[in-house]
Amino acid sequence: MVTVCVTDEALALLLSAEEQSDIRAAVRLSLERAGLKPWADLEAELYARADGALLLARPRPPLFSRPAIRRRRRR
Repeated sequence: MVTVCVTDEALALLLSAEEQSDIRAAVRLSLERAGLKPWADLEAELYARADGALLLARPRPPLFSRPAIRRRRRR
């Protein structure tokens, strides 16, 4: 695992094929190594590469701050 970028708001990792089995553990370990508190929940995107994968992760926002889809009622 190669840490490309780690902040309290985002994380980018290069993972080998073997390291892709437990994404949450890789994120937690990277945050702890950087001296940051692990996120309670996360959103992640995994992009395949010839030699492994690029993982982009961020903490999942609280439910009340997520945008809601509102539908208009027809009259």
